[in-house]
Amino acid sequence: MSVGRARGLGALFASVVVTATVLSASGGATAAPSTRTALNPAAVAESVRYLVDSYGVSEREALRRLALQDESARLDRVLRTENAAEYGGMWLDQTSGELVVAMTDPAAARRHLEDLPDRSRVRTQAVRHSLADLNAAKDRIAAKVGAGPDAVYLPAVDERANEVVLWERAWVAREKSAPVGAASADVAAAGESVAREAVAREADAARRAVSEEPKVAVRAKVLPKPNPLAATYPDRGYCHPLACAGYGPMRGGLRLDMKRDDETWGGCTAGFNLRSTGGGHPGKAWVLTAGHCMATKTNNTPTRHNGVPVLQQHGIERNSYPYDYAAVLYVDTPTRQTWLENHTGRNRVLKYCWNGGMDSNIDTPCGEQEKSVDEYITGTHGLAEVKAGWVVCATGSASNAIDDSGAVDSGAGKGYRAGTRCGRVLSTDVGINTDLCARRGDSGGPLFSQVDHTALGILEGNQQSRSGACAAGELNNYVPIDTILTDIHTQYASLRSKFSVITTPNG
Repeated sequence: MSVGRARGLGALFASVVVTATVLSASGGATAAPSTRTALNPAAVAESVRYLVDSYGVSEREALRRLALQDESARLDRVLRTENAAEYGGMWLDQTSGELVVAMTDPAAARRHLEDLPDRSRVRTQAVRHSLADLNAAKDRIAAKVGAGPDAVYLPAVDERANEVVLWERAWVAREKSAPVGAASADVAAAGESVAREAVAREADAARRAVSEEPKVAVRAKVLPKPNPLAATYPDRGYCHPLACAGYGPMRGGLRLDMKRDDETWGGCTAGFNLRSTGGGHPGKAWVLTAGHCMATKTNNTPTRHNGVPVLQQHGIERNSYPYDYAAVLYVDTPTRQTWLENHTGRNRVLKYCWNGGMDSNIDTPCGEQEKSVDEYITGTHGLAEVKAGWVVCATGSASNAIDDSGAVDSGAGKGYRAGTRCGRVLSTDVGINTDLCARRGDSGGPLFSQVDHTALGILEGNQQSRSGACAAGELNNYVPIDTILTDIHTQYASLRSKFSVITTPNG
């Protein structure tokens, strides 16, 4: 029996032990095909370059590691199904180039590892708890603390630590305990008292949930509060993140400009194209971006791309990480047809690179006609399927007035350019934590895997706030795609509509 030390919640969880469980992938997310196919080096060029530059390996070694990442997704599904009692999760160790498979009984994995193409670079690690047990405990705790968009406490599984982490969103507690807009001081005081009692009940429920799970250590951490984001760009002759009108369908990575109530403009990035079917929203098309991009805006001015009205200002929204997303409809039918329905390949995200600068893909071919390439999304991975060590990529449209003359300045800072960057998954909890570089204006942009062409999440970006060119120590977090879809389905269950990421050419 292990003992967890509470962090960020005072004495609430000090010296308390608990059983923990892992998050299951749900909400309409679909796994990529499981067949073994050789990776196309051209299709994963940016991911290869990240590994070569970051770990000093050869391109051949980088391709081997990406192929092992691809294989790990298949292995994860097999072990969850056939060895649920022993399987404890997995992660890629990019320092050694090995896949680590956690098992309560390492021998139980032997038959699944024997025929792996890269068996010599796969090792097992003994752990105390299975992923199934961690998941079960996590789900029980979630039910007891009322986990959801408005909850103070959210449990998650840490596979590498083999434990459950109970995250406290302190800002939610403060907002609940300080209601505003009351008609009188007496009413306000009464409302505050009621709110404080509600927060106290949630804390009590969290304490009980931990004490009733006496098998696995549960750590407690605090999630910081998200910070809302404090013309026209020349047509380059191809789809550019800041100027893509007339170059095919809407895709992830394009700039979206929103008008603030003070008449200024700010920018975010399109994530993925969604489609709703059945019920109250049959056949509708939506664009996914960050929910905090819409916060505090009440002027109902359409969202633009490079000066062209494209989307409604508001849609289905949340702004409370990890529930930080907005699914937004087009302004009208003709606009939807122009930007989506009249095209094939409606499942794209944009890859854009340039030559020069620490944060660009220096050796990636960026000829004048090859700066913009589409990545076609063929599936999705839920949070539970995403593993530490995976190489992932993201495209953002952050800009600054110095380097991007004519574009709306999103506050990225001099030296930072819009485009695609690849990096590594550092960990997962209630979100996906990476070492990807991102700036103000990239929020909502797509996180994807070139290895199996899957959608993973959209940028929230609150782990770090920097300005200017990328540098060592970058940290940015992403909202999981299945968290978004599950929450939308929950909100619209009465309408019996199903929402999903477009993953077919004409979806």
